[in-house]
Amino acid sequence: MTYSNKDNTKKHPLFSSREFLTFSSVIMIILSVVAVVPLISNDFFPYLRIGKEIVRTRQIPTTEFMTYTQYGNPANYPHWFFSLLFLRVFELGGASLTILISMIFIGSFYFLFWITLREQGNGLVTSSLVMLFVASIHSLFFTMRPQVLTYPFLGIVLLIITRWLRGNDQHLWVLPIVSFLWSNIHGSFIIVFFIMIPAIIFGSGNRKKLAVISIISIVSTFINFYPFESWKRIFSMVNNQVIRQYITEWKPPVNDNWQMNLLFSSFLIIPILIAIVKPETPTVYWVWYLGFGWMALTSIRYIIWLLPFEALILSKLFDPLIKNYMKFSRFFQNQTLNIITGLFLLMFPLTLLPGVRNHWLGDHFPVYGELTPVEVTNWIKDNPQLPNNVWTDFNYACYFVYEIPHQKVFMSNRIQDLSLEIILDNYQISQAAYNLT
Repeated sequence: MTYSNKDNTKKHPLFSSREFLTFSSVIMIILSVVAVVPLISNDFFPYLRIGKEIVRTRQIPTTEFMTYTQYGNPANYPHWFFSLLFLRVFELGGASLTILISMIFIGSFYFLFWITLREQGNGLVTSSLVMLFVASIHSLFFTMRPQVLTYPFLGIVLLIITRWLRGNDQHLWVLPIVSFLWSNIHGSFIIVFFIMIPAIIFGSGNRKKLAVISIISIVSTFINFYPFESWKRIFSMVNNQVIRQYITEWKPPVNDNWQMNLLFSSFLIIPILIAIVKPETPTVYWVWYLGFGWMALTSIRYIIWLLPFEALILSKLFDPLIKNYMKFSRFFQNQTLNIITGLFLLMFPLTLLPGVRNHWLGDHFPVYGELTPVEVTNWIKDNPQLPNNVWTDFNYACYFVYEIPHQKVFMSNRIQDLSLEIILDNYQISQAAYNLT
């Protein structure tokens, strides 16, 4: 792959040396943030416990086994692959290896997204700013959890479809493979079809070929341990009022922090820039933006999927303005220095991994979230006479299920399997509220 950008004076098989340096500078910032994001107990440890159970029984469980309120009830475990994979990763290298793997998956998405931006003809400055914009909000979702494994899939689908829009359909065959893998890892695999179907209707590529690939991709999602449950679960989760009422990330976003300030500001800036710049933007970009934008305004967790599509439009809006005022071609002409500096920047985030950073940063960045009860857990382990069934804070419970598996808890992070009565009971106990209605 080569680029024919005005910024490039000399080609490189993948990047010019200047482009490599620019990309390395951006990805260094992004991966440094990933490296210091702590592991959050309710997003991570219950899955390790599921992995333990699979290893112990040599099969995927069919009943609930972590709580005493739901013990023995039928249950399915769609995140079984993540659970097994990261149990092995965590046992092998602890938090350091776990976060390193997270950096690889998140970094892969941003590498693919960078290629997408550059192939659209965006300049280096525009691509850098857009990437940093996406990452600044996306960092809300950098903590290790099953959906992190799907980020590269989003990058692959986005790159393939944007190439298809320009008449390059030679990689469409990859989409059924991505759909198969994604559906076996996380329920968000439906995003593939939220991208492909608008492209078939509004896109400018070979629609017939993409339609056939879409059908094959749908079929591939049924090659799954839960072939029908995977689709059923998507709609049951979306319509689950308990989840929407009690899980923060399922609620609509509120403009209450700087990341949400950026998100809501972008909603206001885009119409203004459209009136000024009048960009030539494919219709399907606006369909994606409006569709994913509506989703993001209904639930915080959907912001993840909106960001790259918003960034594609922002790049179309900003690139002409930036190119008019910034000339980048005369900077960073020394290829050797560019490559050496870029490699150094790529290596820097590794120094921020747990077990490495403490040698030069001390304990400024905790490995686990502040609600992870490491010392309490050690005390319970030293007092085996305590009862096996225990009520505890939700975040504590999610850590207990992995570290103290014999202690069955009142509730875990599998909220969708719990009744409203249990949720309310837990809330009443946690708030020391009497006669709560």
